[in-house]
Amino acid sequence: MRSILLVFFTFILLNATEIDEKFHLGMRYLMGNGVTQDKHKAYLYLNESAQSGHPEAEYNLALMYYMGDGVEQNVTKSAELLDASATKGYKRAQENIGRVYMQLLQFDKAIKWLKINAKDGDTKANYLLAELYVEKGEFKTAKRYAKEAINAGDADAKRLWSEHKLANY
Repeated sequence: MRSILLVFFTFILLNATEIDEKFHLGMRYLMGNGVTQDKHKAYLYLNESAQSGHPEAEYNLALMYYMGDGVEQNVTKSAELLDASATKGYKRAQENIGRVYMQLLQFDKAIKWLKINAKDGDTKANYLLAELYVEKGEFKTAKRYAKEAINAGDADAKRLWSEHKLANY
């Protein structure tokens, strides 16, 4: 039994190392770091790593799709990859996914992630939440998030506060 477990854990460790190496190679091709920049090779290595669940590969591949950098631009595919990475706890993905969901008009998903960002101190997330709640007609909730953003010095939140007379709610 011990030898079976040893073989199993050795396999997992080697597989994780291979996935990580492919991720780093993909990043080298993406950035042209020590190799000739090649977006196609970057995509191949990052995609393989992302399919294996590597959150940083998912994030960087999502950026490629978002920008159309070496691949055909696809914001929906970008959102899927960002969500997968964010769900695994990758901070940079968590910081972006709510904004991408706003662009895709998937407001419930945007609110979910923006609330996480707001709790982590992202003042712009507070403003975006206020904006979303104004659009939903939930002015009391919008007021709470706008107030947080205003207290952090967000000029857009001040404009939203004034424009929608949030003080009245």
